[in-house]
Amino acid sequence: MAGRDFLLEIGVEELPAAAAASALSQAGPAAREAFGARRVQVEEEQVDVWVTPRRIAIFIKSLPEVQPAEEIAERGPAAAAAFDGDGNPTRAAEGFARAKGVGIDELEIREHQGKEFVFAVHRREGQPVAGLIPDICRSILKSFSFPKTMRWDGDGLRFPRPVRWLVTKFGEETIEYEAAGITAGGVSRGHRFLSPGEVRIDSAACYREAMASALVMVDQEERRRLIQEGLAAGAGEQRAAFSDPAGELEEVLYLVEYPSVQAGSFGEEHLRLPDRVLVTAMQSHQRYFPLVNDDGSLVNGFLYVMNGDPRHAESITAGNERILAGRIEDAEFSFDKDLDEGIDAMVSRLADVVFHQKLGTLADKTGRLKALVDSLARMVGMESQELDAARTAAALAKADLVSAMVQEFPDLEGYIGSVYAEIEGYPSNICRAISEQYMPTAAGGDLPDTGPGAVLAICDKVDNIVGAFSVDESPTGSRDPYGLRRAAVGIAAIAEKFSFDFDLAPLLAAGHTLYIEQKKDVNRSAALIADMTGFILDRIQHRRMEQGMPVEVFEAARASGQENTNRLVALAEALDRFRADPAFEDLHTAYFRCSKIAAKAGEGSEALTVDPGLFRETGEQRLNDEIDALGRKLDELLSSGEYETALAAAASIRPVVDDFFDEVMVMAEDRQLRDNRLALVRKAAETLRKVGDPMCAAAAPRD
Repeated sequence: MAGRDFLLEIGVEELPAAAAASALSQAGPAAREAFGARRVQVEEEQVDVWVTPRRIAIFIKSLPEVQPAEEIAERGPAAAAAFDGDGNPTRAAEGFARAKGVGIDELEIREHQGKEFVFAVHRREGQPVAGLIPDICRSILKSFSFPKTMRWDGDGLRFPRPVRWLVTKFGEETIEYEAAGITAGGVSRGHRFLSPGEVRIDSAACYREAMASALVMVDQEERRRLIQEGLAAGAGEQRAAFSDPAGELEEVLYLVEYPSVQAGSFGEEHLRLPDRVLVTAMQSHQRYFPLVNDDGSLVNGFLYVMNGDPRHAESITAGNERILAGRIEDAEFSFDKDLDEGIDAMVSRLADVVFHQKLGTLADKTGRLKALVDSLARMVGMESQELDAARTAAALAKADLVSAMVQEFPDLEGYIGSVYAEIEGYPSNICRAISEQYMPTAAGGDLPDTGPGAVLAICDKVDNIVGAFSVDESPTGSRDPYGLRRAAVGIAAIAEKFSFDFDLAPLLAAGHTLYIEQKKDVNRSAALIADMTGFILDRIQHRRMEQGMPVEVFEAARASGQENTNRLVALAEALDRFRADPAFEDLHTAYFRCSKIAAKAGEGSEALTVDPGLFRETGEQRLNDEIDALGRKLDELLSSGEYETALAAAASIRPVVDDFFDEVMVMAEDRQLRDNRLALVRKAAETLRKVGDPMCAAAAPRD
């Protein structure tokens, strides 16, 4: 028998765009889980989710009329123990049947893992799906999770905006129930302005058609297509192209239910402002789409997406033009005021602005940045000309934070400072570095293109991380108000792009020392540098896991003690590949045997050192000599980045390790001999661990 289509529409007051996008990703899995929990299997391809500002709709194609029958088979004693040779039930069978609530004659004998057992089998007929739908819909409603929610009645449901109606259809049948303080039914609502009345939904299958008649385009992909076509057509009419550098289309998509694209303009005289200032005025808050010429320069026009009545487009456009004109005039006033002051004068005002109550002013931060840039530049071997540019960029980097323009348009920090520096004649590499200091601004975002910009960006992030950790404001749980997790990933991404070869701990220590030298009230714990290093490496590990690297492999590489982000990642990748090499088993065995015995030395064994004068067996001297030689070789290979060769070299020590354990009794009765031998195997394990922990890597799943 063919199934019936299902529809759940959750009608709400206007959702924020971010909440709408989140609902789109959550609704399908929530529906599948809610039905699956009640033994109604729903495949991913059966489900469509449509979201607008005023509704979340879940449509499922061809749900069955009835749950499948359920069989629960509980295994009891072996058949031979349940029945005697004559087939009579034993006390074991009787007790099992009684415990499971079945008769002896209802027990079934089935095979399990090659043996016969008795089973108590309970069969339950499926229930009509229509009767399950109310609880399923309540489960779906309660399953959503949003960062910001509200309650509006005594029902207890939390949602980003109040739920105002529910439509639930199973084929043509309307399923009524109570949820969110309202009664679900078969009546939806049309477009708030263009068709504000009720819309009767006759069946789940006709939902989209019914809503379209009420001027609601429920499918977000249809809205996207219509908007993109409208933007392209509108730009073509003005012999231009539209741009969307801030990605506003993804937000606009969830602000409209019946979109139409309209065009507006602003005074041509305003084109004297830098393009990005105008674009920010258009896209920040207003969500307009700038128009550009073939050469990429702005024209004095824009497009916007309207959710209102196209018959009133002229007056709506005039209103939008007035709003934009006001914002541009504010930008012009701020721009001219900043030019009159000059960037060098802005620098002199940084001492008047608090960066953080415990960490000083922006002038203090600028001083730390200049010193950190020197430190990092030396670590990575930056040429003197680039170093001079990085130093100057660091001195000017925070100047625009006191500018009128950044006060008006915070999104322009960094960029507008580079514009002011360029206007005052600073070289282009300094201006570029100033504009690149905050990169990347998002996971996977653009990275600096210049060496000075890369060094400045890393140092800015390091100063932020050190500062937050030093005043006990490191990220906790989901809280990361300073974006330090993103900063940690950004440090690694920039270092990778520019092949910067530096260890984290010395740079973090240098940053911490600067706070102390400035006499800031910061945490001086000896563990702080290790905590910050671990925090950054944790974020790199998380990023690599997202890219498919087994967590065990990355943790194995971290056991090497490597704190250079590029070298650590390269070692982890080599270790991951080496797991498929037959020699990996030799490395694993050699390390396992040494580390297992070394662990028996107990606390305080770290102080034990190897004394060759106490060797009694040739295997001891040979292992010591080979480990010393291997240590030197590994240092050389790892330093030159030959990680797989280093792994192979470490694996080649296995025969020597095997011979040692065959010849030598490590746990000798003589305490002096025993401690010396334990120190030797610990030395061997530590040497092998220069290429990571093979035992940890061995625990990773194979492809």
